[in-house]
Amino acid sequence: MPRDVADAAPLPIGFADLFDHLGTDELRYSATADKLSGRAVTIEGYLSHAHGPNAAMMLVDQPGLCPDCSPVPAAVITITGSPAFLSVAEDKPVKVVGRLDYGFRIDAGVATFMRIDQATVIPVETRS
Repeated sequence: MPRDVADAAPLPIGFADLFDHLGTDELRYSATADKLSGRAVTIEGYLSHAHGPNAAMMLVDQPGLCPDCSPVPAAVITITGSPAFLSVAEDKPVKVVGRLDYGFRIDAGVATFMRIDQATVIPVETRS
């Protein structure tokens, strides 16, 4: 991807931009996911922890969703690079800003297909 595109202001996206058939057994990555790979993005969702010894932090589209326990495939984006997310409650919405990376990768024994690298996680203020 050209450097000027990668360095552009973060593009606001949603889970529907990256996944087709959300919430169904037919869930799959969209063609747009590959086109946006390498791009600075911002996306809102909810935090979730993977199970196991190398528990990755993930962004999901629904509060309380556990991708490992979900009865249907879950839309998951692995988050890398932000220690601040540890204090954010999993049932509260967050905005994640970073570089979208799509494609199979293994880091520290954890396999992923979609990541937001160099991520910053920001709690989203909600009205009561």
